Amino acid sequence: MRLKNYFVLGSALLFSGFSAADVCQIEVPSTENYSEAAYFYPCDADTPLPAITLTGGYSNTYHKLQWMAEAIANSGYVVLAMTPTDKYGKVEQWRDAHLRGQKTLVATTKEEGSPVKSLIDTNLRGIAGFSMGGGGTLLAGSILKDDVKALAAFAPFLLKEQRNVSPTAPTMILAGAKDLLVTNESIEEIYQHVEASTDQRFVAVYENGRHQQWYRPEITTNRDSYIELTLAWLDYHLKESSSAAKVLSEAERQSPERFTRISHKL
Repeated sequence: MRLKNYFVLGSALLFSGFSAADVCQIEVPSTENYSEAAYFYPCDADTPLPAITLTGGYSNTYHKLQWMAEAIANSGYVVLAMTPTDKYGKVEQWRDAHLRGQKTLVATTKEEGSPVKSLIDTNLRGIAGFSMGGGGTLLAGSILKDDVKALAAFAPFLLKEQRNVSPTAPTMILAGAKDLLVTNESIEEIYQHVEASTDQRFVAVYENGRHQQWYRPEITTNRDSYIELTLAWLDYHLKESSSAAKVLSEAERQSPERFTRISHKL
């Protein structure tokens, strides 16, 4: 795969709760599986980093989850954020975006002239996404199996006939008890399949969690916690961080009023 015409969009990220660092954002060419995409990564990176693909949900562009992309990159990751070719399509569109995005991670770190040349540890790759992007995360993870090392599905939407997912990589699900689109019943059904397929998993259901919190910029409820738990999950499985394991195991004890359910096997 030959990619060219990279375009620098900007840098400099300040996010509450995280140390300040320059985060570079660089657009990459579209493919048949995503209409737009951009890399986010620490501007001063000079060694290979863990990397993830990231998508938003139905009707979303990747910009709706840029707050998460920037926070993850700020913590020492390369993030390829993508918009599926048809953002009004079926969950399979998001699955295919992630599958192609994973190939892009591997190809571009080896490509001369690439902004992320030699910056991606291709053995430490993950997938994350919201809503249909979360469903696509679980579907892509079920195909890639151990080729990826961590999955994070945010309010994952899957039709009933798609919920028998079978990822083998460590899998996190973050959901909301007041989400009217992705119901508690659907999360429970999905998580039962996750429990059966992977030894390491984590589910957290936020008491006041709603679908709109992920993509509407004026609603920031729970975002600090979403970022904290996502980074802890990625750090634990992609960076082998013992302190991250403590964040995950003590999340419910630290904020019992925030969750209606936390279940995990780390």
